[in-house]
Amino acid sequence: MKKIFYVLILGVILIGVVSVKAEEKNDRYPFFPSLINTNTGKPVKSGDFEQPEVCRACHTDIYNQWKGSMHSNAFIDPVFQALWKIGNKETNGLTEKLCAGCHTAIGTVSDELGKKDAQGNYNISEIAQKGVQCDVCHNVKSSTALEAEGHEPHNATFIIEPGIKRGPFKDGDSPHHAIAYSDLHTSAEFCGNCHHVFHPVNNFPIERTYDEWKNSVYSQNGIICQDCHMADVEDAVEIARTLKKVKHSGKASNSGPEREQIYKHNFDGANFTIPGLLGYTKHSEAAAKRLQSAANLEIISPDEFKAGQMGGFKIKVTNVAAGHNLPTSLTEVRQMWLEVEVTDDAGKKILHSGWLDKEYNVDPEAAMFHAKSVDKDGKDTVKPWEIVRFESNNTIPPKGSAIQNYNVEIPSDTKGNLQVKAILRYRSYPQAVANLLLGRDAPVLPIVNMTTASKSVKIVKS
Repeated sequence: MKKIFYVLILGVILIGVVSVKAEEKNDRYPFFPSLINTNTGKPVKSGDFEQPEVCRACHTDIYNQWKGSMHSNAFIDPVFQALWKIGNKETNGLTEKLCAGCHTAIGTVSDELGKKDAQGNYNISEIAQKGVQCDVCHNVKSSTALEAEGHEPHNATFIIEPGIKRGPFKDGDSPHHAIAYSDLHTSAEFCGNCHHVFHPVNNFPIERTYDEWKNSVYSQNGIICQDCHMADVEDAVEIARTLKKVKHSGKASNSGPEREQIYKHNFDGANFTIPGLLGYTKHSEAAAKRLQSAANLEIISPDEFKAGQMGGFKIKVTNVAAGHNLPTSLTEVRQMWLEVEVTDDAGKKILHSGWLDKEYNVDPEAAMFHAKSVDKDGKDTVKPWEIVRFESNNTIPPKGSAIQNYNVEIPSDTKGNLQVKAILRYRSYPQAVANLLLGRDAPVLPIVNMTTASKSVKIVKS
């Protein structure tokens, strides 16, 4: 009965701004609730796609950039796998294709998701396990969300046509495969197909990275996702500073012509955790470096505090280099917080906020920048399929700031100066979530110190 109930709810829904009626579900969206489709509207064989290793023969640099990226790890990501399995169980499989449409597009359009072993693990083809790969992106023909004016990409609203490789060059040529120019590949809407996620029943926007960018000063200045995430960190920082594109010359293929602009395929974002756990140190370090360039801290305080009285100060956190909110994506599990210490000249702690306990949980009173999500009963949840709303969301928009107030009680015998130190810290998920998903094998999750600030304040007699 529970499964029938879910199916009836899913029969008529609104996802994003695209109305999906019951009669459209099978015709327009045969892999529903993912909105992915093929050019024929029917499943295709995974063998119709080429392995990334085939592409490597002519596109060696691009392959090496992609290998180890979160795109290449989108399916095998152990945190995704664990959460996906729980979601499929708790919704009787109704989240299966919704998530798979982006994490294994080939596995979805080839109808391979039904293949599972006795433990419930997916036994899909090798190529389908390689996540967001060459033939996923470069076989995208169009986006159904863009067919009508005002529609936005979301929930994998793209059409795949195996065989023809599409990309940003109008003069491309290859002895191995057909080539076609694609204006879609030169737009942020291409990325928005997967980085813009709505709950398929209640229409709640679970992930709004695309919207955050679209409403930003970056979008207003023509800076798109590819300009920053398909570039070296240093170039992305310069783009954020000037709001002007930085071009990177190179070749798309080993024997191709030198081009004024070649986008790199490392796709570095904030996820330094999974590449590190899977042994891709280069991608992990690049993501950490990107985090360390994203924000700025400023301690705002008077020049003097009086001994024996309360002293107040503020910490300003500014999103200086992210073209979307900070943090973004699944903000209900992202942890970006302030660790603040105030010490006297002898090193004695007078205030400490944002500490970790012995179980690696963050101080519950810490200034945390994230979204608090709840289910239909108003209970806290980080399961995407249960979320009906955010009770609060204090992520920081592009070029925006947030100010946190602090008060410290200064002992009457304090002399000299107080040292105020602040660290902006980032962790991809709470340790408790990792423990839940990965069980006894869960590692202690790494933390990146994004940026720091310090200030010395003189103590005077009251």
